[in-house]
Amino acid sequence: MSGVAWALVAAVAFAVTQIFNRKSNQLIDAYRTAFGLLATAAVVLVVRAIATGEFALLAAAPISSLTYFVLATFIHFVAGWTLIALSQQRIGVARSQALVGASPLVGAVLAAFVLEEAFTFPIAAGVVLAIAGVWMVSMSSDPSVKGTPWSKPWYALTVALLWGITPQLIRLGLRGLDSPLMGVTVGLMFAVPLHALLLTVAKAWRRGPIPAPALKWMALGGLAGALAIAAQWISYDRTSVAIAITVQQLAALVVVGLVPFVFREPIERVTIRLIAGAITMLAGSALVVLAGS
Repeated sequence: MSGVAWALVAAVAFAVTQIFNRKSNQLIDAYRTAFGLLATAAVVLVVRAIATGEFALLAAAPISSLTYFVLATFIHFVAGWTLIALSQQRIGVARSQALVGASPLVGAVLAAFVLEEAFTFPIAAGVVLAIAGVWMVSMSSDPSVKGTPWSKPWYALTVALLWGITPQLIRLGLRGLDSPLMGVTVGLMFAVPLHALLLTVAKAWRRGPIPAPALKWMALGGLAGALAIAAQWISYDRTSVAIAITVQQLAALVVVGLVPFVFREPIERVTIRLIAGAITMLAGSALVVLAGS
């Protein structure tokens, strides 16, 4: 499949992952939720690599590539997934996922400098249109819901910054090891134990037992996350960062469509402005893809 097709697969899979993520962090803290999803996804990818014999590729892999992969996975998943879970607890899953749509601006600009990718006026216009959709979403809280903390959407916006940086690290790593699935697998093999160590230092494991429903949601989220991660890294290998990262933000549109059927909390309420913002993001994504084709 093309890079755009893989980016679309990643968008849908990440949307489903975030729904399961939210279901879990309604029951336990965001830190253990993020770890549960990530650990499950890592197990799936490691088993796949063992079954296919791809670990043999590491024999010729330079240390620099492995370093880039470890940095990318730690920043994107350990930091990013934890922050997105914290954001969901404060402003809801739909708005959190939509605010992350600011990442194409960071990713496209950095790719122009770091990877020397084209950043034409039509691509820039599409990115700006997508960001405008993000702004509309950020102003979409239901006025009937008191106390919605829209003055502090910083967790989700920090995720957008981190997720705009990591594609550059992935592409730099792929220059020495041209196997995106092996790259993310190796990265997770280092990132997950480090994540567990950080949670141990923070005494997160002492926050009480994890209920069975939370374990179920984390397992399902991890399975969806494994597909999303694999598709995401393949998309970065097969098309430009600007196109891949912008198309992946369509996850927000999927989340907005699913939220009314899954959640009933006031903070998750879908408004007209939220829908309009998501559609604007879709238009911006389409423009970026067409301009980069």
